[in-house]
Amino acid sequence: MAKRRTSLGDQYAELTVIIVTVIALIAGWFYKSSIENASVSFEAEGISAKAPKGWLQTSSDDELIRTIDTNSTGFGATYVIHTVAITTDATASEVATIVTLDHAQDLLAFRVLDQREVKVYGRDAYEISYVFVESNPDVTDNQIPSVVRGVDYVFLSGERAVVVSFQADEKNYDLDFGRFELYLKSLRF
Repeated sequence: MAKRRTSLGDQYAELTVIIVTVIALIAGWFYKSSIENASVSFEAEGISAKAPKGWLQTSSDDELIRTIDTNSTGFGATYVIHTVAITTDATASEVATIVTLDHAQDLLAFRVLDQREVKVYGRDAYEISYVFVESNPDVTDNQIPSVVRGVDYVFLSGERAVVVSFQADEKNYDLDFGRFELYLKSLRF
């Protein structure tokens, strides 16, 4: 049986297909990343950040912004920024105590997991890690309550403390935290 010889054109065609496929995969990955990381600027009371595009954004009297991922499963990933009026000699741990007490009053089965001083992109902060249970108040709802993990960062800034919170369903927490870090990085005050 005679061996089939491949022509030089066939060899270039095979190589071209491989190169074009790799380039298309890389371009697709960059496009996907740019869509996922698209953001919308937010600014209030001298605080600015870049919130994820397409997320629900609201504000209230006690929150400057609440940004919620309505497309996530379970408890939607949530970013909240609010301020706490303080005296100039207040410490971050004192503000953290106030924030923790507020959570204990507002959240079901709230538990603090860890508290510590940290550096967040060059700024001193106080980190509070916690967990709570989120359930639908409708007694006819047959869904199992969600276990939600959260983390608050307390930043002191003059006569106010800026508290930046992240909360997500326990199953998605680690995945969603990477996006939250981009949010933290964009924070200015």
